[in-house]
Amino acid sequence: MTKLDWGLDNVPEHVVREHACLRLQAELATPFGLRGAMAPTTPYRGYYDTLPASPLAADSDPAIAIAAEAASRFATSSWRAPIEAALAATAALTTARHPLGFPLGPAGETCGSCAWLYVGGRGPAVPRCRQTAAAVGDGARTLREAPACARWEAPVDCQSCGACCREAYHSVTVSVRDPVVWKEPELIMRHGHRFEIRREGERCAALAVSADTPGTPRYACTIYENRPRPCREFAANGRHCLDARRRVGLSPGA
Repeated sequence: MTKLDWGLDNVPEHVVREHACLRLQAELATPFGLRGAMAPTTPYRGYYDTLPASPLAADSDPAIAIAAEAASRFATSSWRAPIEAALAATAALTTARHPLGFPLGPAGETCGSCAWLYVGGRGPAVPRCRQTAAAVGDGARTLREAPACARWEAPVDCQSCGACCREAYHSVTVSVRDPVVWKEPELIMRHGHRFEIRREGERCAALAVSADTPGTPRYACTIYENRPRPCREFAANGRHCLDARRRVGLSPGA
């Protein structure tokens, strides 16, 4: 093939063949564990991320027939040996690391089972890693089937964590119109025009701590049904949840 970029441009009439190239790429990279690491960075990434585990499996996508024909030609070509050798060498350099650059984590776990995988971002929503996100912006894209990295964590159990109600934050400011102000008046402190939930030491005064077994604290909110709006909007496994856990040493830092 002598044409630059195989004669493909980002134009509508080339979309099917672009898709076929990506399906073939996924087919060749998967056996070497490089599918995630070799994902495209163009607008076609959204298509690549939705490919099934077997990218050449029968489907209504017209790109499959083209990719399957190319895979058949590849299997008997003189290109196969050097390309597979290059893929193996690349894999050897990356076997100890996750496609996003972290060391590998617990065997048998994947990004899909990690607390910090979320679906979102600008454009089509795709799986992303919250551990890679900066203070502002989205985390890097990942694949649910990618092997777990060293920052893998099971979905957060709020009652064994309690980070957001402990030392992670210094106060919870509430609106004067929030029902908690009149439903739980003994827990409200007023500072001029500002209202906040009272603290006991470094913890929220509404936080109860118990232990099912020695050394294993359990946390519970004593006003859960009447908790203020900021607490209701605080999402487990969200950006602020990770920040809180990092601040109390429960999750690895950025």
